Amino acid sequence: MIFDDIGSFPFPEGITREWAEKNYQSREYAEMVRRAYLMKLKAGVEMPNYPQFRDMNRMFLEPMKKEAFQEEPYLVKKEHAVIPEVEALMEMRIEGLRVCITGPFELYYTEFGGVIYDDVLEKISTSILRFIENLDDSTVRCISLDEPSLGTNPELQPTKDQIEIAYGRISFRGDVQIHLHSPLFYTEILEIETVNVIGIESAKDEKAMDFVDADDLESHDKFLRVGIARSDIDGIVAEYNSRHGVNVWGDEGGVMRAIDEIENPDKIESRIRKAVDLFGERLKYIGPDCGLFSFPSQECALKLLENIREAKSRI
Repeated sequence: MIFDDIGSFPFPEGITREWAEKNYQSREYAEMVRRAYLMKLKAGVEMPNYPQFRDMNRMFLEPMKKEAFQEEPYLVKKEHAVIPEVEALMEMRIEGLRVCITGPFELYYTEFGGVIYDDVLEKISTSILRFIENLDDSTVRCISLDEPSLGTNPELQPTKDQIEIAYGRISFRGDVQIHLHSPLFYTEILEIETVNVIGIESAKDEKAMDFVDADDLESHDKFLRVGIARSDIDGIVAEYNSRHGVNVWGDEGGVMRAIDEIENPDKIESRIRKAVDLFGERLKYIGPDCGLFSFPSQECALKLLENIREAKSRI
């Protein structure tokens, strides 16, 4: 059972998304990425994702759509299929890295909506393959394709053949996760041999675990990544405010108290134990439900990660 994170992370004080999008190739940005990665490690994350400070769609679509980087529309040349954040971390001596890549269906839906044309999907999927092929699999131990719309957006209903187009050609030595925001689509992934870990969010709604059948995982030789800590900081703070008749937004100490009360190690431990009871050895990864970008500060995000570390140490 490996403690990982989904990727996105708050900015240091004074840095904005606009600055990051303009300066992601700068030394200052690379150093910001390296510092945040080390923060995650210190907080106890065993397989940290590169700190994802940029928009998850834009950072992959831009090179696919830039004419100078293309072989064809949405088909990026292999030499340009690189993730600057990963390149920055490769300059350090690190032992393990998780790499989140926005999934082909999410990118397709962002650009074209729910009507799927196989030829365009194939180009986007081939571009994703090139990002994967350029990774150093001696350091990158896990890749995760982030597909938040699968199972949550009724407009997006790919066929089995289209699922095969999207994922069937992946070749990677380490673990290949698909991060689903809902468990409803997991049965569609069971037949895809190239994916060995299915990720679901269950901290905000623990009943999500009940939708996954451990026998299905066993019979298809699949593993699970379970979200065992809430990442909806708005909801966490709102619940705390309601309990105590206060408003701690804008008060970092108050937000810290909210995290420690609503998402304390005891509560996280109980979710981990439930996941272990349900899935046993098929449970391979745990961590926050989703990314932590919406947290008001890096310190607040680290508090949640530290609480997960404490909870996992008790198992």
